[in-house]
Amino acid sequence: MVNHMNIELLQASWKNVEAVGPEAVEYFYNHLFEAAPAVRPMFPEDMADQRKRFLNGLARIVTNVETLAADPSFVQQLGRDHAANGVVAEQYPVAGASLLATLEHFHGDAWTEELAGTWAAAYGAVADIMLSAEPAAV
Repeated sequence: MVNHMNIELLQASWKNVEAVGPEAVEYFYNHLFEAAPAVRPMFPEDMADQRKRFLNGLARIVTNVETLAADPSFVQQLGRDHAANGVVAEQYPVAGASLLATLEHFHGDAWTEELAGTWAAAYGAVADIMLSAEPAAV
């Protein structure tokens, strides 16, 4: 799907994230809100459902990464949903940096340059699909 993406490595590393699931998602949002406090009002006060949706969505993307280019509909819908909630292109790199910081934190010594590059490539590809999604018809 993307140059410099090791799909087997990506999916294997996802198991480390699933093992800590909610803790990783909480770390991600804490990192994001610290890095970009202006995005906090875009989210509900009670983040429980949002955290579950984020983890489930990320799991679906990583699990189906091989077929993402052939069927980007789920990711395109995520892009439309994010746009409808006020997310703009300039905020995607901040979220990507928070995702990579979270992954690095929970992988510890297993976080390598190759793994970082693979996740960065995957995030970039997903963000591109999300950003290129046509707005929903009104």
